[in-house]
Amino acid sequence: MAEGGSRRICIMTTGGTISSVYDSEIGAYRPGMSIEGLLSGLPKDMGEIEVVTRDLFQLDSANAQPHHWIEIADAIKTITKEDSDIHGFVVLHGTDTMVYSAAAVSFMAQGLGRPVAFTGSQIPASVPWSDGPRNLRDAIRVAAWADLGETCIVFNGEIHRATRARKLRERAHDAFDSVDPTPLGLLGRDIVLYENRMRRTSPKPKFKMHLDEEVFLLKVFPGMKPSVITKIVDLGYHGIVIEGFGSGNIPTRENALGGVIKEALERGCTVLMSTQCPFGQADLSLYEVGKAALKVGALSAYDMTSEAAFVKLMWSLGQTDDLSEIAEIIHTNIVGEITMSPGAGMRGT
Repeated sequence: MAEGGSRRICIMTTGGTISSVYDSEIGAYRPGMSIEGLLSGLPKDMGEIEVVTRDLFQLDSANAQPHHWIEIADAIKTITKEDSDIHGFVVLHGTDTMVYSAAAVSFMAQGLGRPVAFTGSQIPASVPWSDGPRNLRDAIRVAAWADLGETCIVFNGEIHRATRARKLRERAHDAFDSVDPTPLGLLGRDIVLYENRMRRTSPKPKFKMHLDEEVFLLKVFPGMKPSVITKIVDLGYHGIVIEGFGSGNIPTRENALGGVIKEALERGCTVLMSTQCPFGQADLSLYEVGKAALKVGALSAYDMTSEAAFVKLMWSLGQTDDLSEIAEIIHTNIVGEITMSPGAGMRGT
């Protein structure tokens, strides 16, 4: 799709570094700049783009909770119903938990047929050398013109699928990377998009916004006591994503975890095995220390990122409490979050 012609987009702000201003009373930056303030720093001539704005909330994304994900998805639902002429969405968000929010919106707001571009910055837009204006310009370009029909993260000239991205750098401008496959596209003189993307389509929206927030993300470490998992279940959690070593491996001798995972499953807690490695997959059939979890009934996240697996488990438990149905949802590729599993063909939206 060429960059030209009249376009109507919606920009939402949720806070984050991009909207932060210096507060002399606390001696630190905090969110506070409005969308209008952010837009005032952009070039005046950006084509025939009509912008609809929504100030949702002003939070550092470290303070974002699952109910904020629902608020973003619900705003998209409302605008989609009220304004069929919207070509795309831009969501301004802090980088710390952007991957979680963007992944959640991917699952909760399916079939939009147009881009939902999350973006932000590593340096506040109120600072002259901020990367915010460039990222915002790029996200606007994607929302307005990109032949893209999915939720993505637009950052530092790259377009990443929301459910395949991770924040890997704390200060550098290239904060995010795609974790297999490659990014969806690049932004330079033109928007360059790759074939692995979902394209723009006629909207057939499906909004499924029920989440079970009682999901725990646990990283296994040498010396971890098995009773930790028992305590998590005691606290009332309905699901646990366990980041195992390597391909999803867990201890099977000292501090063995197989028994407590089995007990957790018997008490109705779904256990999903992931990997601590940024790249790769949880292949529980490869080693004896991986089969220990598989044997007792734990599910494999395969090549889902831990963030995507965590959000997907919340979303899956929000749809059903039937273990076989949960397993089917987990192992079905819904929005491009999983590419290596028994049934990972794209289900579509």
